[in-house]
Amino acid sequence: MKKVGIAMLAMATVFVAGSAQANQGLFGGRSQQDGSFTVRRSTTEQFEPIRGQSVSARPRPDFDPTPIDVGSFQMFPAISVAGFYDSNIYSSKAAKNDDFVTKVNPSLTAASNWGRHALAFTGLADINTNIINNEENNVGGMTQLEGRYDIESQTWLAGSLGYQRGTEPRGNPSSLGSAAEPTQFDNYTAGAEAYRGMGLLKAKLGYDFMYRDYDKVTLLSGATLSQNARNRTKHQVGATVSYDLTANLKPFIRGGYDVMDYTSNALRNSTGYKVNGGAKFDFGGIITAEAFAGYKGRDYYNFASGGVNVFDFGANVLWNVTELTSIEVETSRSIEETTLGGAAVPTASNAYIATGASATVTHELRRNLILEGNTSFTNNDFKQSARNDDTLGLGAGARYYINRNLYSDFTYDFTKRMSNIAGSDYDRHVALVRFGAQY
Repeated sequence: MKKVGIAMLAMATVFVAGSAQANQGLFGGRSQQDGSFTVRRSTTEQFEPIRGQSVSARPRPDFDPTPIDVGSFQMFPAISVAGFYDSNIYSSKAAKNDDFVTKVNPSLTAASNWGRHALAFTGLADINTNIINNEENNVGGMTQLEGRYDIESQTWLAGSLGYQRGTEPRGNPSSLGSAAEPTQFDNYTAGAEAYRGMGLLKAKLGYDFMYRDYDKVTLLSGATLSQNARNRTKHQVGATVSYDLTANLKPFIRGGYDVMDYTSNALRNSTGYKVNGGAKFDFGGIITAEAFAGYKGRDYYNFASGGVNVFDFGANVLWNVTELTSIEVETSRSIEETTLGGAAVPTASNAYIATGASATVTHELRRNLILEGNTSFTNNDFKQSARNDDTLGLGAGARYYINRNLYSDFTYDFTKRMSNIAGSDYDRHVALVRFGAQY
């Protein structure tokens, strides 16, 4: 893999933990609603390159980190230290409290530099300390080990192992309002993938495993509450077949099936499926996109209401308006787990449909000064419940590269949730200053 590619992976990893939103540009996009980390797989994604590069992802030889060569591996150590003001740490309308929080994110990315096969490791810590409300302090992080075995050209096997220590956002409706501390969980993952390219025809088959284990929480009353009823495993298989109709148009079909098994709460067990058709587009490198549509559903066979079935769609578009300005847009729909109304209550909500979109504009004002603005919107429609939430996000940020080893960020994010349930609305302002060091 090219050095620049590994450097971008190292930077992206830091900001998944260092920012609430890190899917587009440097600071934009929509965050994972359950508080988990999103980590790309560097050893396989290089085989499906997108020709267009956004302004934020573009190589900067004067400011990209220089790897430490250790044998046939390249190491990218980094650390960032941030302080931010949060106007509403509980994401609540009634219990609105502000605080100043420090955030420290040390990280290490290591990747092989072999001509064939690949091995990579990523690790980071996410340490958050509240100045006033110390009970909100939390430590999280993730590690990921991944590899690829090249059988021959355009044919390979890949695998990954991962662990995350996550913190559920206070604004998540499944989070206990009576909890005196944030809800944390351990997330264990494993995956395997096989890829075969046969001329213009490409095929991929994958399997993913996840086990999530929630900690017990201390309540405002001083008692502790087990959350074992939320613990679950997920087995998922999927396949994608694509055809390079032209160099700029690559249609595909994609399908998947999964089994969700709650370890001590069979009421919430379910199976899911999805079938999509779509295409990847490349309009001369100026506009690159992927779009798909189809159908997905989940069968909650122990709930009286049965299943949740919806029209599925998604798209990602990158438009390089000029050499200095990029616009990234995405939209998607998903069926998410929830324990709103109680984890083991048959009449409680079994799931919610999350539908949303986001857009980020990135502009290179100077070679070492990047400006960004972003917006997002998500609708959560809860099944077996009258609840319906709309969440609007607005943000802006700037990065200043001091040199290839030092940088600084300033970001501002505004979040507004509008709910049809009294007392569930809230506004939140977060202003952050970060200093980072990278090798």
